[in-house]
Amino acid sequence: MKKLLLLGLGLLISTAIYAQRGNNPVYWNSWEYTAKEGMRQKFEEAAAKKTAMFNNTPETAITTYRIITGPDTGNYFRVQGNKSAADYDRDRSAEGKYWEDNVAKYVGNDKGHVRWQRLNNGSYDPNPDDTSFSKYVSRTFYAVKAGKVMHFRRLMYRMSKVAEKRGWDGRSLYRLVSGGNRNLFVQTAGFDTYKRAESDSPEPDTTTEEDYNEMFGWGSFEEDWDNFNASLEYWGVQRDLMQLVPEMSTGMMN
Repeated sequence: MKKLLLLGLGLLISTAIYAQRGNNPVYWNSWEYTAKEGMRQKFEEAAAKKTAMFNNTPETAITTYRIITGPDTGNYFRVQGNKSAADYDRDRSAEGKYWEDNVAKYVGNDKGHVRWQRLNNGSYDPNPDDTSFSKYVSRTFYAVKAGKVMHFRRLMYRMSKVAEKRGWDGRSLYRLVSGGNRNLFVQTAGFDTYKRAESDSPEPDTTTEEDYNEMFGWGSFEEDWDNFNASLEYWGVQRDLMQLVPEMSTGMMN
């Protein structure tokens, strides 16, 4: 899971190659908060205490990142991953009440609970047994036009296969399920240093375009990218970067 965190995700389209029709879709929960002016430290301390009390098991674990680029710089992004549908039937009223009574008073803006589904067709994890969290996570948000999801999904799926072939870093693709625009997707990629480690694998002799066309047919690279670009709203791509906040994350607090 390292190199892949984030927000979480969803898709139920009819075409089999892209469908996420399994009985066990994987959901991610996210929350984004802005601390009140002058109360950042109090918010961090209160949220950390709540995390230690209510999010201290693998089933309830929560990870916190701080957004460090873009218009939301300084906001806190809290995420829970790998949830099943049954997880939403659990009673979390005590946890919610504690937050409202002890943490919410330090929150200036709460963007609400958003649910995502991780899309396997579009995600690639070269190290699935590594469950540590990356120090940094880059996010790329895509707003897709109604009726154009197939074109978007096709390229994202195929590029994930090219990434696997070429030995690139992992990436995860999510679609928003509840809490916003259903056609909003986010791709995440994690890393620990800005200067990436040198790969042990030699550079491929082929280009990305050559690999793509070999795997999916001559001319498919140009055609799929044209369709992909046409599938996005005019404001359709936004990027930011987040940094891990260990003291507000399960298993990393002092």
